[in-house]
Amino acid sequence: MRSTSHGQALTLASDQNVQAASTFLKARALFPNVTAKSLRAVSEIVGSRFYVPPSMLAKILREADPVATVGTGAVRFEGFSACCSAYIRLDLDNSALETEARSKGTTNVDFGPELRGALSTVSRDTEMEISIGSNSVEVVTDGTAYIEKKVPLPLRWVKGFAEVQVAMARMRPAFSLPKIGAQRFLRGLPRGKNDQRIWVAANGPMVRVTAREARGAVPLPGCHRLRVFEPLVTLADSLDVQHNPATGATSWALNFGTQRLWLVLNAEPWRGFSGDGGLLSRMASSVDTGMAAVAAQLNWQDSIEPAAISNTTGLSIESVDLALAKLAAGGRLGFDLKQQTYFHRDLPFDMSKTEGLNPRLKSAKKLVDAGAVRWTDDVAEVSSDDVIHKVAPDEASWRCTCPWFAKNGNQRGPCKHILAAEMELDRQND
Repeated sequence: MRSTSHGQALTLASDQNVQAASTFLKARALFPNVTAKSLRAVSEIVGSRFYVPPSMLAKILREADPVATVGTGAVRFEGFSACCSAYIRLDLDNSALETEARSKGTTNVDFGPELRGALSTVSRDTEMEISIGSNSVEVVTDGTAYIEKKVPLPLRWVKGFAEVQVAMARMRPAFSLPKIGAQRFLRGLPRGKNDQRIWVAANGPMVRVTAREARGAVPLPGCHRLRVFEPLVTLADSLDVQHNPATGATSWALNFGTQRLWLVLNAEPWRGFSGDGGLLSRMASSVDTGMAAVAAQLNWQDSIEPAAISNTTGLSIESVDLALAKLAAGGRLGFDLKQQTYFHRDLPFDMSKTEGLNPRLKSAKKLVDAGAVRWTDDVAEVSSDDVIHKVAPDEASWRCTCPWFAKNGNQRGPCKHILAAEMELDRQND
């Protein structure tokens, strides 16, 4: 942050591989107190660990950097908690900014203690400017400059960024609370760390919290993860809640009108989104989806319309949807719950490494290559580790007789045997 004639200016580093210009956003925040508090919330989640194996803690915390995206209609800051069980994103609409210069690009930025301290001084009357530059994060306050350097984006975050978009794409609205109801709900949550699962349902303008599942209620394990909203809830118009019934993931969004702060929580605080496997079936498919043709249509859109891409490319809607899912798996798309559509952003990361981040997919390919899958009518027998597991249809999905499936079901994506059966079926149908 540096001193300007208007007040404080925030400069964020960009990825030169995405955008060569030294600056691709320069704008003044029209609601600086909301923007600053929301950015601090992003940094708090990124710096939090709700569950981390001790041997991984130091490395993960060194790799905790949010990602900033400048699109055509919104500026977004997104990131994960250190354990990848909580995803947070701040969306700034164009109406939240007075823009002087703008192009398009994505970067991962360092939210160090100096930057968080500078953001804590911003008030409603502060003149706050936001610029996204090409080399570093510079903070200047009271004549003292602070420069923050970029570090590589964590590999496990790439999986998390992909998986959380799938979880969000399958969410449905649960309920919405007005400001007073949201304040009472957040202030009434248990203090301290609490991993116990509770259930939350709307009760008029208020909520009903129970220890057991109830009709219309959404699960909330690890409710302490919502504490990051407390300093902001008095500024919000509403708290909007969505739920993915298949995985148990929930989305909690503070709506400020011109900007929104999303917090997406996995079903368990100890389980990161990076291990959910919701994209594995689509990634394993060998069907020609015309992915290259769909990728050619991406141009930093804030709202991607499958029907429009279908008309332009001549691909079916089903092929476009599958191609978009694979592009999301590569970190190229995010999902906007408000618009119920994908948006384009390229993560600052070598995407050729993503396949190696999915051990179940690699194991399934080995089973297929070894001829371990045999289909008979609607049942596949998969020979793995001297045991034959059976894969059979289960309503809209599959079931398997392996211990992994018995423990997780379909909540964390398909097991390697189901993946292998799907891959072999694709091969036979080619």
